[in-house]
Amino acid sequence: MSIITGTPKLINTGMQKAAGRFAPTQGNITRALNRIAINETKSRAMHYTYSKAVPEDLKRLTSKSIEDSYKRVSWTNPKDGKVYHILEEGREKDKVQVRILDKDGAFVKNAELTPKTIVIFDNFFSPKGLTHGEIMETFVKRFNPFAKVERLEHKKNIFEILRYRGRLPMELEEKRFSELADKMDRGKKVDYISISEVNLVDAEDVTGKPGYIQKQYVAKSGSIKSIKPLFERIMSKGTRILDAAGNENNFAKEVVNDRLAIEGVEGAGSLRKGKIAHDSCSRNSVFTQHYERRDYFPRLTKGDNGEIIGVNLTGLEGTDLPLNWKTKKLNTRLGGTSYAAPVRAAKLALNDMLEGIL
Repeated sequence: MSIITGTPKLINTGMQKAAGRFAPTQGNITRALNRIAINETKSRAMHYTYSKAVPEDLKRLTSKSIEDSYKRVSWTNPKDGKVYHILEEGREKDKVQVRILDKDGAFVKNAELTPKTIVIFDNFFSPKGLTHGEIMETFVKRFNPFAKVERLEHKKNIFEILRYRGRLPMELEEKRFSELADKMDRGKKVDYISISEVNLVDAEDVTGKPGYIQKQYVAKSGSIKSIKPLFERIMSKGTRILDAAGNENNFAKEVVNDRLAIEGVEGAGSLRKGKIAHDSCSRNSVFTQHYERRDYFPRLTKGDNGEIIGVNLTGLEGTDLPLNWKTKKLNTRLGGTSYAAPVRAAKLALNDMLEGIL
């Protein structure tokens, strides 16, 4: 059964059991978030009237400014489906004070959140405009403006970037994760890692052999053997790793992102109009458990006086980025499973931060 509609199952040595990716609570939250995402993709954007908001809150909820956009978020509680609007009131080193409103904008309570840390790994480089990693960072920060967000990238060695023209070889990917694991051994706390770099391998010869799917991929992939111990070392600290499922227009059902074969790594696929997008890969629920919207449409945002404020990429209310020579290049449709991983990581971290508060 699909994780979207029921409990995911796999066959292992002749015994049927629930997929080992999640504890039961995590699986329930994942399926609830998938259903929420499905409903959201059936209508391009969610709009709220805030009919019960006091004037001061209403001003902040409807502001198009970049500053206000990064100090609020709308959150659907996956446990009961209720919608809340959360406004930042203040921030200290390890705490964020927030004002929580209900779906209509009425005051619910004040609370203090402990930010979770999300690390974004992305090795795509662009000499012009925003990098792929910068866009992923923007999505994380808009879907969870209260988290601590870091980018694990290759910019610290420009000679590597220029030599390999952006698509860096596997040994450099291993180097970055090894450096992160070393920092975590020394006490660095990372709650989530979002990966939007994918290595697709042929799935046709293994998908029909239940019970041994993951083991076969680990044996088949040349890159997994070196990445697997690093990921296991990182996940042993309690860190959850979300990796994009991958995009393939013609053979989405026949290929899999090989890193999703590593036990514990969670796959993020994409949705279009309430269904799995035609090019979203790694469809077996053993590999892909999370699903988020596929397509995003950049647009200019304007203030009350009609003046252009900036650019919106996420489809959330407000402005994501200022208008400049870089963001002017973002004038075509964006999308794919690259976006699903950071969006879901942001939502999961926000759920963690609100646990016990609502």
